[in-house]
This record gives sequence, structure tokens and C-alpha cells, in this order.
Amino acid sequence: MGNESGPLRPKTARPLRIALSGLLILVPVALGLAVPLYQRTSPTLIGIPFFYWFQMAMAVLAAVGTSTVFRLLFTGDDDGEDRP
Repeated sequence: MGNESGPLRPKTARPLRIALSGLLILVPVALGLAVPLYQRTSPTLIGIPFFYWFQMAMAVLAAVGTSTVFRLLFTGDDDGEDRP
């Protein structure tokens, strides 16, 4: 009928996890918006100018950070469906 182990409690995110999550998302976004930081052509990476490969690196870093934030905050949560 019900859960024999007691009432379900929602998973609460700790303040440290929330701060780390904000940092993981904010860093690549802020670096990507800081155009004077990467407004140059050297150093090149396999013939690709710095401003191109830096932006691509920030896109990859943002994707990795977003994935990490999802795992930090939402892994292990119950989706609300009843299990037999």
C-alpha cells in the first residue's frame, strides 16, 4: 500500500552544491562573453586561430558543466511514479 520505510522526503540540495552549480555554469558563460580576452589570432591550434578554438572550448566546457550540475542536483531523485 504505502512505503513501509516511512514517508518520502524530497531531496534537498545543499548550499555548497548550489554554489558549485552556479560557478560551473557561470565560468564558461562569463569567459565566452569577455571578448577582449580572446580577441586575437595567436596562439593557433592546428592552424585554427585562438578566437575560434577558445569559443569552441567554452562551448564544450559549458556542456560539461551543465551535465555535472544536472548530476549534482538531480541524480537519485524519484520521478514520482509508483513502482510495483
